[in-house]
Amino acid sequence: MAKKLDAVLGRTWTTYMGSVDGALRKAGWWDEEMFLLMGMTGMAFHFIIHATACPSSVTVYDWGAEHFTMLDRIGIHNEVVVVMNISSLNTRRQVQEDVLAKVRTSIDKGLPVIIWAPTELLEFGLITGYDDGDQVLYVQDCMNSNPAPLSYVNLGFSEVPVLFVQIIKGRVDVDREKIYLESLKYALGEWNKEQHITPGYASGRKAYANLIGTLERGDYDPFGLVYILNTYAEAKAYAAKYLEHVARKSRELKGLEEASRLSLQVAQGFQKIVGLAPFKGPGREPFDHGNAPAILDLLRQCFDLEERAMAEVQRVLA
Repeated sequence: MAKKLDAVLGRTWTTYMGSVDGALRKAGWWDEEMFLLMGMTGMAFHFIIHATACPSSVTVYDWGAEHFTMLDRIGIHNEVVVVMNISSLNTRRQVQEDVLAKVRTSIDKGLPVIIWAPTELLEFGLITGYDDGDQVLYVQDCMNSNPAPLSYVNLGFSEVPVLFVQIIKGRVDVDREKIYLESLKYALGEWNKEQHITPGYASGRKAYANLIGTLERGDYDPFGLVYILNTYAEAKAYAAKYLEHVARKSRELKGLEEASRLSLQVAQGFQKIVGLAPFKGPGREPFDHGNAPAILDLLRQCFDLEERAMAEVQRVLA
């Protein structure tokens, strides 16, 4: 048996959210702008940095708990399967078969499945179909090209061997006021987080310390630095737009105008930063090291602005 859906990822640096956007649009459960999806789920407020700006920074967090909760926050009934280091498991074939059965059921219902690394790219993507005859899954990655199918036996195998799938099952209505409140509580939690789940990484204000520290020392990963800065520049822009939206639309969360104004300045600062650290693609010198001092100055300004913005959010929620 075979079936294939015509779903594609939304356009964003945050490929998990691009995959969510593509899956929910195909399901008919989402038709709004990316800044709202990023803001309401809370992903716009992720800011995770490794001590030397490893490019893994943007994806090192608890996928199982966070991805489930992010979709629940907007009323999406979902199931997450996370299996670490599947290549070392004695029962990997049985685990793969269990997941494949869930994938087939979802595709048969017309619902794409979110997956980690369906191609050689270490990013999130979508499973859009299957073919039991050829024993392959049809997939989409963030390049929105026509990638080669993923063999059933390779499900979960990649340079970062994690079998992650997230299956969307249904949708319930959630009051926007509750979404606004919970997303901003999440934002504060990320900003104030004392300890990240993985040593060497930090969130929120401590992520700024990691980023500033590695630029001061000069021991940063050049590709990782540029990738991280561009990814988070987009997220900061979405966060600013989301705070402006909540300030205008919320009936209950009054007084967010200053937080919105400060957040916009953060986003503008990050746009200046990525102007000094543009993403050039593979095979080219990733970073002009001479721009590091100017980026450091801008990051210190952004940190101060974001600290003040989050204090305003805290004041409103209190």
